[in-house]
Formats: sequence, C-alpha cells, structure tokens
Amino acid sequence: MLRLIERPGAHDLVRVPPSTRAVVSWNSDAPAGEIALIAHRAGGTVSPPLPYARWSPDERRSENGGDAETRIEVDVVRSDAALSAIGIASSVELDAVAVAVPPPSGARSAARSRTLELDVPRISQYSSAYPDARGWCSAAALAMLLRYHGVVANVPEVVRGVYDGAYGGTGNWAFNAAYAGARGLRAVVAYLNGIDHVAAFIDAGLPVAISIGWNADELPGAPLEHSEGHLLVVRGVDASHVAVNDPAHPSIATRYPRTALDLVFRAHGGVAYLVAPRERTADLVALANDAV
Repeated sequence: MLRLIERPGAHDLVRVPPSTRAVVSWNSDAPAGEIALIAHRAGGTVSPPLPYARWSPDERRSENGGDAETRIEVDVVRSDAALSAIGIASSVELDAVAVAVPPPSGARSAARSRTLELDVPRISQYSSAYPDARGWCSAAALAMLLRYHGVVANVPEVVRGVYDGAYGGTGNWAFNAAYAGARGLRAVVAYLNGIDHVAAFIDAGLPVAISIGWNADELPGAPLEHSEGHLLVVRGVDASHVAVNDPAHPSIATRYPRTALDLVFRAHGGVAYLVAPRERTADLVALANDAV
C-alpha cells in the first residue's frame, strides 16, 4: 500500500495500514536538507524524531535513527509495534512525501497475461571508465527510467546523485527516488504484489525498476549465479516470460521466465522504483494500490 502527499511542506503526518515495515521516500528540489521520522504506533506510543536522512550538494547520508521500539535501517523503517502513521519533519519544504508498506497477506493483483512492450533505453551498469565499479545496478536502472521519461542521465552522474556516504553504496532506495524527484519527475519507492502488479504499470506506459535477489538455479538466464540484491527494469510481460533491461546482462535487453522472476521478486520483498511525470502522480498512486 502506498500513501502519498503532494506539497506537504516541511511537516506532515502520513497514515498507513498497520505494518511493522515501511519505506519513506520524498521528492524535493532543495539542494540540501534533513529529514526525521516520527513513528506513531499501535497502542498510542509515539517516538521522538528519528534521524532519517540528510543531503547536500556534496554528500547524502542515511542516519539510522531509532528508539526502543522502532529503528531505521538505511531505507527501511522496522518496528516491533505496528506503525499506524509516520510523521515527517523536514528542514526544507518537500514537493511530495510517500510512505509504502507491504500489501496485506493474500492480496492479489488482476491477472495479466500480456502487456505492451515498452521501448526503454538500454544502459549497462558496467563502464570501461570505472572498471572497479561492480554495484551500480540501481543507478543504471534509474538512469534507464530517467531517459525513458526524457531526462538526460548517465550512470556516473546518477551514482554521484544517489551515493549514500553512510551506507557506502548506491542502493539506498529512498535516495534513488529523491534523485529522480529532483530531476523533475514523480518518484517513489513502493511494495508491489508480484509481476501481475508490475504488468499494470507497463500497460499504463510506465516501466518499473524492481529489486530482486536469488540463489543458484532460481533465475534461469541470469548473468550472475546468485545475488543478495539487484535491480533491473521491467519493460514487458507475456504469458511465460518477462522482458527486462538487466544492467548486469551482456545484452542488457533479455527475458526471464515469468514464474521464476515473480518468485524471486516476491521473496526479496516486492520493492520497486515507480517513476512517472508529475502530472501522472494520481495514476501512479492508483496503480500502486490496485492489489486487493
């Protein structure tokens, strides 16, 4: 489930269905700022402001704030007591803030046997100019979404814009959404309910970057034997396969068995980057919440 508030200013409260896990993402044009989160929990307890993130033209850092019941782990809020709402306290005005929680157990999206196949630019996560860079899948996937929506972007540029100095990498989900938002798009992190759910976005003309992980033999055709976390872009779905742009694959544009990709996507949490023109914000939220 995704809850999004446009133009919340510097402070707002986002109510969510009860959940022990959430991801908060934001969009802002401000070149520097800090965000803290206030956890509102079942039973009425409320946390103090928990440092979440800060950014400037020179650096971005996750803050990993927490109290006795709720803690922030880079980009995920985890709570021993179910969260009922998250307060946002920002040092700058935000253009949008979104809170995503996993869909309820048993939720399903409408079955879709075939979608459009979108023309998404192919971008590799590997660069001869940076031969030692191996973990740039998130930046490459985001660069593909940016270019699809007409925003000029290359991987090293995106890396500089999303690198988390505390985490030590480019895979901070919220920082990736913030970067796309700062480039004029609406971008959020969401939990989706499998490949059928992703397919709804494809039919609406919106490619989706999904986060997956797999062990040996779980994803036939994958360029790596296993991965604890990887991002790729889905651009089309048919009855048996999913058309993707995998930034780690030698061909980039490839296809994976639908059942296998669905399983590894769900098992890894179902997290996705949703990026759209700002005028399609309502469409993006409606599509994110179409699981029942």
